[in-house]
Amino acid sequence: MSSLSRRNPGQEFAQPPVSAYILAYGLWLFTFLVGLLVAFAVRDLYQMAMVFTTWDRYAVHLFNQFGVVALVVALTALVVATEAYYRHGVPKRNVFTRFARVLGLLALILATTQTLRLALEVIAGAVNLISVLILIIVLLVYAWTRTVLQRDSVVSTGVQQSATLTWVVRAVMLVGGAVLIVLPIKFPINLYDEGLALVNGMRILNGDVPFRDYWAIYPPGQSYALAALFAVAGETVLVERIYDTLVRIALALVIYVLAARLLRSWQWALAPYTAAAVLLAAATFYGYAVFPALLLGFATLALAFRYVDDSRRRWLIGAGVLTGFTTFFRLDLGFYTAASVAALLILTWLLPPDDSRGWRPRTQRLLLDVVAAATPALLLIVAFYGYLAGMAGFGVMVDNLLIFPATTFRAVRWLPYPALTPDWSIWSGPGGVDVRLERMLGDYLRFYIPLLVYGLSTLLLVGSAVRSLRGGTRFARTDVMAASLVVMGIGMFVQALSRYDEIHVLPASLVVVILITWLVRQIPAGQWDRPLAATPVIVLLIVPVMLYFVGPYVKLSEYVRRHPPTACFSTLPRAGCVMTLPGQEEIVQILGHQSPDHGPIFSGLLRHDNVFINDVSIYFLAGRPIATRYHELHPGVTTTRAVQEEMVAEFATQEPEWLVLLTWGNPNEPNASRFNSGVALLDNYIRENYRKTLTTGAYELWRRQSP
Repeated sequence: MSSLSRRNPGQEFAQPPVSAYILAYGLWLFTFLVGLLVAFAVRDLYQMAMVFTTWDRYAVHLFNQFGVVALVVALTALVVATEAYYRHGVPKRNVFTRFARVLGLLALILATTQTLRLALEVIAGAVNLISVLILIIVLLVYAWTRTVLQRDSVVSTGVQQSATLTWVVRAVMLVGGAVLIVLPIKFPINLYDEGLALVNGMRILNGDVPFRDYWAIYPPGQSYALAALFAVAGETVLVERIYDTLVRIALALVIYVLAARLLRSWQWALAPYTAAAVLLAAATFYGYAVFPALLLGFATLALAFRYVDDSRRRWLIGAGVLTGFTTFFRLDLGFYTAASVAALLILTWLLPPDDSRGWRPRTQRLLLDVVAAATPALLLIVAFYGYLAGMAGFGVMVDNLLIFPATTFRAVRWLPYPALTPDWSIWSGPGGVDVRLERMLGDYLRFYIPLLVYGLSTLLLVGSAVRSLRGGTRFARTDVMAASLVVMGIGMFVQALSRYDEIHVLPASLVVVILITWLVRQIPAGQWDRPLAATPVIVLLIVPVMLYFVGPYVKLSEYVRRHPPTACFSTLPRAGCVMTLPGQEEIVQILGHQSPDHGPIFSGLLRHDNVFINDVSIYFLAGRPIATRYHELHPGVTTTRAVQEEMVAEFATQEPEWLVLLTWGNPNEPNASRFNSGVALLDNYIRENYRKTLTTGAYELWRRQSP
């Protein structure tokens, strides 16, 4: 609140400063702009409502003209009245209170207008998420104005108002975030990444063992979870997506709980929760094993934060258990989670928040803490990976999980990082302003904002640590929590460097939205009452708000408009109404008609000496056995002579009758995947033994020829 709104009864400015009038007229101009926005919204509602009437067009035109005149008169009255209202409020030191009262009235009018618009959209069966977002923002503005007026009432009367509105807003935001995550559930199937999750789960359900019976480079925790779900609920894409959606909702809620403990405020925690929910909803990589790994990793930190607050070691034991489970889904995320817990314990030992005991008892406690957290984690890791090593072989498992990702994977999947300065030449390219801005600044900001936030957070924490070591203010518990989050965020960012793109930097973005809120929380409350101090902060926050909320929300709105969750987009039983790609449904139906014995098939490419991705999902949609252990055609693996010799031997043994070849070419990314290996053993075998029988969409169906 501005200092102008701090009313001191019986006292007025003898000579109000010029800055007070400048602020008053600045608020007056802002009020005019908001009033203009309300006028446009009312007029837009009227024009939309006319579509639903049976009035004569002359009557519609007449009412339209009267409406325009009425809006102009109302807007003029608003301008004249608020100018005098704010100007007379300067000597009384309540300009900001008066502004909040007027803004609240305008917000209430706009909320009513937007509610009616949404009702018309529901009747028309075309609800727009942007309309929902506008209504939510307007309601939040109204809630803020009520808070300002209630705070002013508390200052003047000493009476505290009810917090019911706060609870209602919190509940609506939490439920709304969960609903957003559910909405894009019918987004078209991802033929490669989602296909891998589906097929790996299907293979385990059919008795295959990871690494031994099929090639993979990630831990099989997600595959075992999906296999269990398929056994209970049936093998459909929708089952996998419901599981994935529930994991994302749980992840957003865990972020909310974790942020509330860090920020010491359930209200402030709504900001990172909302951003996280929108980011997770707009990320359409269903079946992505990173999501359950992140859920377990953030839950681990939440338990560790609880330990910092009450020193009960049982929370560390729980954190160790969750860390072990995290490694079942992703080894790298499990390691970064363990590192963040270790940082938390070390800082608690080095800079105790309120413990005056000496080094020796603190060191003993640290050792006990490490044992409590590490023991269950190590036991789970040894049990799980010991079982896998016993079934598949220790050397094979290590090569798949550690050696290949650190060597060949990086060579064939790495993508370049954004330069230190944006590529301004993109601005002159095709597309609208929003499209060009996203191409020019999207990846750039997603790369450098995390680095900036981690750097600022580290500097702030180092300053607190130095003051603590010099005998000043103690290193706070929340500082310890923030430091562990910085460690986790840096780890998440490092894992994105192996293939930098939007989905891989998402984990780092989730940490960033928490830390940005924590940084804002460090600003003293009194600074927000000074417009000259608060305005630059608000302006700077526009960039992350656009990047981590508005942009993903607009993208999500488009997804839902094209693929509403209530529609059914496929007749394939195993698709579960999820939209398939052009040609997939025809291929599966033809295979079912031509080969009802459900023999093995192979999903490949027109050439296998130069590969990028293949359609893995077709195996799951068809529900067929796979003719090779290499259902995933990975550059640097299936392009080699040794692997192609193995695949040719498998084909000769199993003699699959049908091949489904994807006609997409290699996108020629700036890495080793664009190079031709020169190995054509598999292509030669296919052309000697199979003939093309059908082309549909992006697929060709090839059939084995009789000898």
